[in-house]
Amino acid sequence: MEWLKKLGAAIDYIEDNLDKEISYDEAARIACCSPYYFQRIFSYVSGMSLSEYICC
Repeated sequence: MEWLKKLGAAIDYIEDNLDKEISYDEAARIACCSPYYFQRIFSYVSGMSLSEYICC
């Protein structure tokens, strides 16, 4: 379940920076995966796209 901890850390980064510009690359780096894979796994786990989560 290490990947889940890394995903949680990336979500923490996003939450901490909602009032700033969020880098998909940085979030993916924190999650230890590519930006493409990060967006795919985020959508799979959360049921919404990463851009929807950030905007709403």
